[in-house]
Amino acid sequence: MVIYCLSLLIVRAKITQNIFLFFLIWNLFLALIPYLLIIYLRIQDDFRKNKIKTYLIIAIWLAFLPNSFYIITDLVHIFQSHPSTFWFDLTLISSFAFVGFFIGIQSIFEFEKIAMTFYNEKMLLIIIPILCFLCGFGVYLGRILRYNSWDIISNPKQLVIDIGLQLITAKTILFSVHFGIFIYLFYTSKKIIFNTKSN
Repeated sequence: MVIYCLSLLIVRAKITQNIFLFFLIWNLFLALIPYLLIIYLRIQDDFRKNKIKTYLIIAIWLAFLPNSFYIITDLVHIFQSHPSTFWFDLTLISSFAFVGFFIGIQSIFEFEKIAMTFYNEKMLLIIIPILCFLCGFGVYLGRILRYNSWDIISNPKQLVIDIGLQLITAKTILFSVHFGIFIYLFYTSKKIIFNTKSN
């Protein structure tokens, strides 16, 4: 799918003679970071013993995780497309969005496998929905407020202030809950399909 996405982008650049939508490559790269982090943590033999390291990596993972789901909001750029390339661009952006979103869902699955060693199933029924809500809030911070994951380090004071101000607004809460439910439904759907195949 990644090769397919990149191929579409190259074909579009060749046809139109411009690199509009090339930012999708960067967004897909950001979507891949949390997956690589959680996979790295899973293959560590000592992640159960070294809790400080585990929690630190999970914190970084959580900071980057919304990027996986954020990429679906790049569909907003379809309105900048020329009528002659509209349907091609729709397929192109949707393909990148699908890959990024799928990577995000898979990241949550990998996180769940790690979390199962620390928490029971009842706790996970609470943790996963909260995680999806936080991803929804992260998407809001990125798309609406235009923050990036690295603003946690480069601009932490303003980020904390804006988070405090935004969390009390109905618009932010509704967006975060709505997007969180959207993510959670895809997560549960994939889990049902996976469990069905396993049985």
